[in-house]
Amino acid sequence: MLDKRCLALLNILNSECVNSGYKVVSIEDLVLSMPLSFGIDIDGVRECLYTLSEKEYISVKYQDEKEVCLCPLTKGRLVFENKIEEELDSQRSKKTYFLYSMLGAFSGGVISGLIVAIIFALTGV
Repeated sequence: MLDKRCLALLNILNSECVNSGYKVVSIEDLVLSMPLSFGIDIDGVRECLYTLSEKEYISVKYQDEKEVCLCPLTKGRLVFENKIEEELDSQRSKKTYFLYSMLGAFSGGVISGLIVAIIFALTGV
């Protein structure tokens, strides 16, 4: 399992490498693309690249001090696509829960209105 930093880097790499070929990317650009909340530096990006390469999420052709030539592998693309599907499913379920709560509130209001009308009709007020 990957940590949040490696997943964020994998998402950046998948968006950078749209085609299925290798691409040369500047390590400094990867550092700047990472969310500031991680506080990641060049060494952190290199560590994440090594982890992604070892776990076969990306293929690294070569890497020097400033650049890296890499390509996301099928396993890396699937993680990215599954995450998108999970987000879509989450949004769909939120919409469904909202619809159910609105339907429940409406039916509760109608039932309570009918109860009040029956009580007034029985008491003659």
